[in-house]
Amino acid sequence: MKLLILASNYPHLGYPFSGIFNERSVEVLRLLCDDLVVLAPHPYVPPILSSFVPRWKAHAGAIMHEIRNGVSVYRPLYLQIPRVGGAFCHDQAAFLCCRSVVRNMHSCVGFNAILSFDLTGTGVMAWRIGRHLGIPASGWVTGHVPASASHRRTIARALKNLEVVFYQSREVLEEATKLLGISPHQISYDRHIVLSRGIPVPPSLPRNEIRNRIRTEWGLTEDKILVLSIGRITREKGIFELVNSVALATAQDPRITCVIIGSLPAFDETASVQRILHQAPCLTQHVRLLPACSPEKVWEFLCAADIFAFASHHDGMPNSLLEAMAMGVPAIAFAIPPVLEIEAGTGALALVPPFDTSLFAQAIIRLAASSDDRVRIGEKGRNRVMDGFQVQKNMAQAFQRLTQMVQQHS
Repeated sequence: MKLLILASNYPHLGYPFSGIFNERSVEVLRLLCDDLVVLAPHPYVPPILSSFVPRWKAHAGAIMHEIRNGVSVYRPLYLQIPRVGGAFCHDQAAFLCCRSVVRNMHSCVGFNAILSFDLTGTGVMAWRIGRHLGIPASGWVTGHVPASASHRRTIARALKNLEVVFYQSREVLEEATKLLGISPHQISYDRHIVLSRGIPVPPSLPRNEIRNRIRTEWGLTEDKILVLSIGRITREKGIFELVNSVALATAQDPRITCVIIGSLPAFDETASVQRILHQAPCLTQHVRLLPACSPEKVWEFLCAADIFAFASHHDGMPNSLLEAMAMGVPAIAFAIPPVLEIEAGTGALALVPPFDTSLFAQAIIRLAASSDDRVRIGEKGRNRVMDGFQVQKNMAQAFQRLTQMVQQHS
């Protein structure tokens, strides 16, 4: 099969960690396909303005075409006016700007099918490209449906026109059925498939050596309990609930230290978190905010952790949580639907009612006090992720369904 991948986010020089999980999925699919090309349409950034706005400056660092890890990646420009146009820019405007590029790519490669990631971004135009080229198009819904009416209409149109749709979690599927105005039992499960994209198997590492090195770099003695959080520093990811929970926990157990990794000041709420920390000098001794890191460093940082904290209350499928569990790090998380889907009554996570920072703090304190509980939850978490959330296994399932789609189309 020759596959065209559409991705609204894909790593590039200006923003090296954007779309990391898209790239991981592509790396697996590339081994299954005869040929694979990535199309990641990019908003046009006026050269002068990009000098003044950090976010636009990062976009300006994207290369129009490159071979990245053996994959050909095209980034045609499309016009996007900030706060104007909404879904139109991601859908019709992006399609019109990409149409000739896609047609030329197709004449060279001869694609059999299209798979788009993240239907809230440029992936919504996948069905338009499919019709333009005369090949079947599919999509993967990785996050929640946005509140914007224009985006909701655009996504509903894409869901109706795509031949196969994958969903990161059951909750995301249920949101889609509401958008389509039908109940979940009315949907065709041959066409609408719940399948997490999954994460890679953790690398084999000298864990004790790495743990000691990183904790020494961070000034943590072995008696300290390291609570680690990795992810975007945003309100919907629970950053303020996490800081509040850690403040409550450290007041009772001063051994607890929290390291939060993922700061990108041009793209997140780092400044707000830093203001909170500066207003509470005692908290700065227990909370450290570090920049976003490469995927390889994530595994090393997890070696240093005693507890993983996942305070998000708005997530399609929490990959950072899955990575921590795969490494055997005991995790605490708010019991949002996708987290409940992961835990599935196995005891693989310490669950807390969403937004309850007091109970989240108590969960941190309990795990900090019991190494046996940490080992038990960590082992159950590792087994759960290895059983159902491996990217190699899940991409193989998706590839099989895409093959059937192509056969049915032809």
